[in-house]
Amino acid sequence: MSMKKREKEPIPQEFNTWEAAGEFWDTHSAADYWDDMEDVELEVNIQDRRFAVLLEDAVYQALERLAATKGVQPDTFLNEFLRQELVHAS
Repeated sequence: MSMKKREKEPIPQEFNTWEAAGEFWDTHSAADYWDDMEDVELEVNIQDRRFAVLLEDAVYQALERLAATKGVQPDTFLNEFLRQELVHAS
């Protein structure tokens, strides 16, 4: 049985969206691109903690709409809103 090496599609220099990157890697194996990978250095702040909070669907939908009017992500908007409300509540 002959093992023929197949041509691999090049990794795009840049993806326009997270979804485009996800679609590419959903259909390609990183193992095929190991030699093309570059080492990177990054800093991780393990002091910064995040928590999951369950929201009702209608509440999250309203949050998404309001955040969009401000041009920010829902989590960014909610953190700032809660920060302000907590200052006023204390």
